[in-house]
Amino acid sequence: MKRFLLAIIPFFVVLTTSASNVEKIQFANQGDFSLGVTIGIPPESKIAVMPTYSIDGMWGLKEGFAKTEKFGENGAVDLGVYANLTLHYHGTSCEKDPYWSIPIAIRSGFHWEFVKKLDVYAGLQGGVTLSKTWHGVKVDSDVYTDGILGMYAGVKWMFTKVFGVKAEYSVDWLGEKNNMPPFAGGVTFNF
Repeated sequence: MKRFLLAIIPFFVVLTTSASNVEKIQFANQGDFSLGVTIGIPPESKIAVMPTYSIDGMWGLKEGFAKTEKFGENGAVDLGVYANLTLHYHGTSCEKDPYWSIPIAIRSGFHWEFVKKLDVYAGLQGGVTLSKTWHGVKVDSDVYTDGILGMYAGVKWMFTKVFGVKAEYSVDWLGEKNNMPPFAGGVTFNF
C-alpha cells in the first residue's frame, strides 16, 4: 500500500497545478518514438554494488482520444520495452556472493498533459528478470529467471521537442527478488 501511495503522489501534485495553454498532447503522439535512459535506486531489499541503469523505448499508439474543454484533445497510449542492469549481493550482507540481474519488460502506459511541456504517465509492465551469481571468481553457469508484473508512473519535463528529463516510480508485484528500481531519474529523447 505504501508503494501505491508513493506512485500516485505525482498525479495529485499535477492535478493541483492549473493548466497553461494545453490544447493537445505534444510528447506521446501516435507513431512517435521515445527513448529514456535513467539511473535508479536499487530495490530496498537488496545491497547493491552499483545503482540500477535502465533504458526504455516507447512507441506512441494512439493520441488525442480524450477531448475536454480544459485540456483539449489530450490523452495518449504507448507500448514499448524496458530493461535495466544492476549488481546485488544476496540477502543483507556484503559477504554473500554477488549476482547481476537484468529485468526485461513490455510496458504500456497512458499519458496526459496537464501543463504544457509536462507529460504525466502511468502504466503496467510485465516480463522476466534474468540473474547470474558469482562464486568468488567463478561465475555460476546457470541463469535464473523470475517473473515481473507491476506498474510504473512518472513525469517528463520537455525542454525542447526532442530532449527532456524524467523521474519514474516502479513496483514489481510478482517478482520474488523485486529487481525493479523503486525510483529512477534521467533523460528522455523524442523522435
